[in-house]
Amino acid sequence: MLKFCLCLLLFLANPPISERSQNQSEQRVTLKFLCKSGFKPIECWRKLRDVWADKTMSKTQVQVWYHCFKSGDSSTSHKPKPGHPSTETMPENIAKVSNLLQENGKLSLHDIVDRTGLKMGVVMRIVKKELNLSCKVAKLIPTELTAAQKDTRCNISQSNLDLLQKKEEHDPEDFVRSIITGDETWICTKEPESRFESTVWLPLKSPCPKKARTIPGNKKSMMTLFCDAQGVILVDFLEPKEKIDSARYCQTLSKLKEALRKKRPHLWTGCKFWIHHDNASPHTSGETMDRITQWGLKVLPHPPNSPDLAPCDFSPKLKTQLCGRRFDNLKDLQTEARKIVMSWPKEFFNDTMHELVGRWQKCVKVSGAYFEGKGMEIDPLFTKNLDTETDTDMESDSD
Repeated sequence: MLKFCLCLLLFLANPPISERSQNQSEQRVTLKFLCKSGFKPIECWRKLRDVWADKTMSKTQVQVWYHCFKSGDSSTSHKPKPGHPSTETMPENIAKVSNLLQENGKLSLHDIVDRTGLKMGVVMRIVKKELNLSCKVAKLIPTELTAAQKDTRCNISQSNLDLLQKKEEHDPEDFVRSIITGDETWICTKEPESRFESTVWLPLKSPCPKKARTIPGNKKSMMTLFCDAQGVILVDFLEPKEKIDSARYCQTLSKLKEALRKKRPHLWTGCKFWIHHDNASPHTSGETMDRITQWGLKVLPHPPNSPDLAPCDFSPKLKTQLCGRRFDNLKDLQTEARKIVMSWPKEFFNDTMHELVGRWQKCVKVSGAYFEGKGMEIDPLFTKNLDTETDTDMESDSD
């Protein structure tokens, strides 16, 4: 019994890496000692239980190891399980797959399997775990930017940032608050669900549901939204057979002037605001620019081919809320669309305008190249909440 206690203390003084492996190792060595001492399996299990309590090996495990020791096996470690040796991820196979992908990065997993003779699971393990690669689909961009176009994007973004930083003329926060941004989008009386939104769970081997590309009798209307960091200023719709051109856009700008006079009198007095829109033809035509000059309005420059610098992309948010809904006529659609945008919280518009500053900074940082995401983290000065001194009612505008 003294030998048993000494042996137990010896192995308890040498803790292995983990507690579980420590207990397992100690119990197997102690079991080996008890087996050689002539104890029966049930007696060995009871003695182990007296020391390790609820962490003791099960009776079945004790019997398995007991018979191993009785048969002359002196090892207390687990033997490797039988099976094919793991040689598929040898350096030779990894190098073979790596070379194939370096020659042609568009190879599919099936192509790699055919060319290397390796199993699909092995190829996937090499590509994902050993080479740390993932398959990514190319993202569509408006155009392949030339060096001159990148310079234009960078220069315009920098000029807007310089205008923002002229504290002797503009307080930075007041400047962001004075930007009036606008955009157009088409809305439909029967807005179809996206492919993701139309996904449903069905029994195995059942046919996929069908979805029509076009919906008979679907009518659409172009919606124009102008807003600032405080919320919506103007919502305007085209008539059914009306098209957006320079003359029609000038009418929208005229409505914007009246809406600013009523909703943002502090900006309207002295023309203390900047209009920011994209470079669509009706926005940049000679007729539109002449009317803007005549009215004494100021336009914040926006580089061409720059959706990543878009001032206001409200279309996805609006269409998500209209998705799957049906309207009997355009009037009901326009009423609901107006109601939706007027219900958006002030924080949404506030964040949108401050993200615009971050996008200018990101564009300058990447030297005018296209970028993904919302832009850079901007100075806390520009992320604080806007004061509510000039807040006014956000009642619906008349068409």
